[in-house]
Amino acid sequence: MSFAVFFDQAEKIATVRISGRASREDHYTARKEALRLCRENNSLKLLVDLRELITENSSVMDCFAFGESFPLLAPRACIAHVLPADEKSKKDVKFTSNVSANRGLLTAEFETIDQAKNWLAKLK
Repeated sequence: MSFAVFFDQAEKIATVRISGRASREDHYTARKEALRLCRENNSLKLLVDLRELITENSSVMDCFAFGESFPLLAPRACIAHVLPADEKSKKDVKFTSNVSANRGLLTAEFETIDQAKNWLAKLK
């Protein structure tokens, strides 16, 4: 698994890109770094690019815990997930996003980067 985190100053969007087989710790580390960039740049917009993610070992409880904890760390964040190609991974991401949304986080899932960026651009 690898991840990269960067901030686009022009669009005021933090992006985290996760690929391959990611452990629970990898997800938490990537999220922590992305939220740090959001805070440093006074942005609430986060794009999570998961197109190449494979979550073959993720349990329902892992997904639930991650989704449940996100609103506690960034309650006003706006998160656009770009869905993985892998069907199990896509299902896991949608479930995790739904858990976060049910706890008040503004989150949405998209098939492409452009769709995700367009959605984030419309938010204040």
